[in-house]
Amino acid sequence: MLFIYHVLYILSLFVIVPFEYLKRPEGLRKRWISERTGNVAFTKDTATAPTIWIHAVSVGETITAASLIRRVIVEITPNICLSTVTDTGQQTAKDKLPTGVKVIYVPFDTPSAVRRAIHALRPDMFIVMETELWPCIFNEMHRLNIPVIILNGRISERSFEGYRKIRFFMKHVLSAVTLFGMQSSVYSERITAMGADKSTVKTLGNFKFDVTPSPDTPPWALMLSHPVVVVGSTHEKEEAIILDTLKRLKADVGGLSIVLAPRHPERFDEVAAQLDAAGIVLLRASKLTDAQAPAAAFVLLDTMGELASLYGVADVCVMGGSFVPKGGHNLLEPAYWGKPIVCGPHMENFPMTGDFTAVHAAVTTDAAGLYDTLFDLLSNEQMATAMGNTARELYQTNAGAIDNAIRQIKAILSSDTWLK
Repeated sequence: MLFIYHVLYILSLFVIVPFEYLKRPEGLRKRWISERTGNVAFTKDTATAPTIWIHAVSVGETITAASLIRRVIVEITPNICLSTVTDTGQQTAKDKLPTGVKVIYVPFDTPSAVRRAIHALRPDMFIVMETELWPCIFNEMHRLNIPVIILNGRISERSFEGYRKIRFFMKHVLSAVTLFGMQSSVYSERITAMGADKSTVKTLGNFKFDVTPSPDTPPWALMLSHPVVVVGSTHEKEEAIILDTLKRLKADVGGLSIVLAPRHPERFDEVAAQLDAAGIVLLRASKLTDAQAPAAAFVLLDTMGELASLYGVADVCVMGGSFVPKGGHNLLEPAYWGKPIVCGPHMENFPMTGDFTAVHAAVTTDAAGLYDTLFDLLSNEQMATAMGNTARELYQTNAGAIDNAIRQIKAILSSDTWLK
């Protein structure tokens, strides 16, 4: 079955690679194709310390990995290589990671590319963030007796149903993994049902409870008049669903400021045009200077890496990706700041949402009820404050996942009897 996977994967590369190569700036193309074919250079910071290769697909996983990496450097080893798939992940890694961490594009999942990368990096451990499953990489690591561990693991309901249909293949892929460190018992049960050996599955908690958003709030955000509603990580078609609600709120709530943050940077211009067509006078965050005072503005957040800190200035936070079937986004970031959280009906990627709604730390509504929900929270400061305080308490109660992961990494590197 692995042979069939290799053939299909290599055939797909003939279609995908030319497009992916040409869409990148000329100055990046040579490095991209070189690293994706496994040609990387790596020099250890300390020759006697182990080398850990960590893989994070894109921005979200890279931000989560950054907190782990800072701890690993201090407590285990300075020899860290981080790979990503996307260009935005690369940029985030360079912005967020300590100096000295090697950042590369992950090699194509072919035997030749993977072997070249392993030969260059000589890792003592391979860590995957959030359950990216790479059959060839896993197989090669297992063949060379290099531990493969998954941390902050999760399996969405949609992915779970797909993987179950090929369980016979997935069982072989998962057998190469030394440890599955899953976010919750729900995800632990799903990975076991997919074919993982139950003895290798542990519920370690969610790293995102341990992520501390940057306190460096953009100066313009501090000048917004209150109340402030931040709508984070919206997807295609989602703006259209919630736009009427935001317009009504802007008209009905005096001094209201709104910050809308599309999930994908390639949609910034598209969303700006959509808001303009709807008659909304907006400001683009990328064009705001420190000296400007946007006051009661409608701001389009067309910058990267600032959303988590912006939740800190909000009075109410709305989770994007939850009013369309995208599985929602990270409600733990506003919880860190102690903010009331409003979610749509699609939060499947964050099962802990139920824990938040059960204790009134968050509220779930649909598009039809969004106006009333937001208006009530903006009109009742006592209720909003109580929700935010409960969200912060729940966040603090669940912290510690990175501590659990560090203990497991140390145990695996130091002993082959760590599971006993």
